Formats: sequence, structure tokens, C-alpha cells
Amino acid sequence: MSRFALRALLALALVGGAVQAQEADGGEKAKKPRPPRVPDAPFVPKRDMVQREKGQFWAGPPGQDRFVQIMALALVPREQLGEKLEAWPTYKKLSEEQRIRLVERIDEFWAKSTKEALAVAKDFDLQVGPENEQAFVRAYWMEKMATEKAIRKQLSPLRKRLEQGAKERLENTYKSGGKR
Repeated sequence: MSRFALRALLALALVGGAVQAQEADGGEKAKKPRPPRVPDAPFVPKRDMVQREKGQFWAGPPGQDRFVQIMALALVPREQLGEKLEAWPTYKKLSEEQRIRLVERIDEFWAKSTKEALAVAKDFDLQVGPENEQAFVRAYWMEKMATEKAIRKQLSPLRKRLEQGAKERLENTYKSGGKR
């Protein structure tokens, strides 16, 4: 009987603790204000934005990917960031809150990319001090983006061949007279 009572007491404590933890988490989330949404118009395709050109089998965003565009903004020196953003037509349409949030997001992205670049420098025992840290981070990401671009360029013919093969297989399988 005492084992049963001990188990019941233990189960009651676990259930009570879980319920209390759920109540505490829910209260904190409700109190925290959400930042204003910054539209990602040119970066993230919205519904009906991604369209195929005639003869293009796969639908998708145009050439440049989001990472390259965001990295280009993050690599701009802080003194020139305002000028670069003012030249961007979408930035002019944003509210003041959204503009502030966008700059915060760029700063967050810069911090993450700096951390990653400095980790690489540490792994390779490179001498990067506080005086040349920003220059190294910019150089690292410029080199990495150039490498990625070169790889994409070289793999583009292979990608086109593979996409064409996939297109033909899908068309053969799902033609109006084909098996389903």
C-alpha cells in the first residue's frame, strides 16, 4: 500500500509541476511585445509572386538568392548603410518602426556572420585582432560569396540537364494518356 501511495504522490507532483510550468511560460509570452513585421518583398516570394516563364518547368524565385542580398547589405559599412537603404525603393515605403526593425535585423545578421567568420579564423589559426576584425569578416564573406557564385556557375549546366530529365520523366508519367 505504501508503494502505491508513494507512486501516486510522485505522479501528482509531476503533473502539478508540468501544469505550473505551462502557466508560467504562457504568461511570459503574452507579456512580451512582438516587433513590427518588416516586409521582405524583394527577398521572400509571397503567394502568387513566384511564377514560371513560358517554357520554364520549375517555378522559383529569380536568380540571386536571399542570403546574397542580405549579406550584401550586412557587408556595407555602418556609415554607408543609411545611404544604401535610402536608394532601395521598398525601404521608402516602410514605416519608421519597420525601418528601425530592418536595421536591427541587419545588425543581428552582421553579428551572426561575424561570429561565424571569426570561428573560421580561429580554426585556421589566423591572426585577426580587434583592429582588423571587420576587414577580415568582410573579406571572408566576399570570398565565400565569390566561391558560391563560381560553384553555381559551374554546376548550372548539370542542374539544367537534371531538371530537363526530371521534367521529361514527370511529363511522360503524367501526360493526359499516361498512367496515373
